[in-house]
Amino acid sequence: MRTKFRNSEEIRKAFQGLLAFNSYEEEIGHGAHMIMFRFLSEIEILSEEREMTQKELAQKIGTSASYLTQLYRGNKLLNLMTIAKFEKALDITFEIKAKRKPKKESPSNLVVNDQLPKRKKQVRYEMAQEPSTAYSKNKKLK
Repeated sequence: MRTKFRNSEEIRKAFQGLLAFNSYEEEIGHGAHMIMFRFLSEIEILSEEREMTQKELAQKIGTSASYLTQLYRGNKLLNLMTIAKFEKALDITFEIKAKRKPKKESPSNLVVNDQLPKRKKQVRYEMAQEPSTAYSKNKKLK
C-alpha cells in the first residue's frame, strides 16, 4: 500500500478498503462481539465495584475463570444462558432497549485538515460510540 497520497479522495478510498468488512458473516460476527463487549463492560464495572475477582465471579456463575478470560478476549461469544447466570449471580437485570442507530459514519465522512502543510496533513475518522466504558483486552478483573 502506498503511504503518500495526493489528495483527500485517495485517503478516503484507502480507508474504505481498510475499514470495510470482507463478507456479511464478518460484519455480523463483529456486531455480535460489540454486543457482547457491551454486556461484559457492565459486568466488569459491577465486579470492580464489588471488588470481586474473576475467579470469584466464575465460581458464582458456575464456570471457570479460563472461560471468562476467553469471553473478555473475544475468543468465545457470550450466550443468553451465561447472561442469565450473570444476572442471578450479581443480583441485577439488564435493561434492553432498541433504538435507531445514528446516521452511519463511513470513510466518506473522513475529515482532512487541508490547512496544514501537505506533508503534515492530519486525518481524523470519527467512529460510532462504543460501550459506556471502553473495553480493554488486557485489563483484568481485580
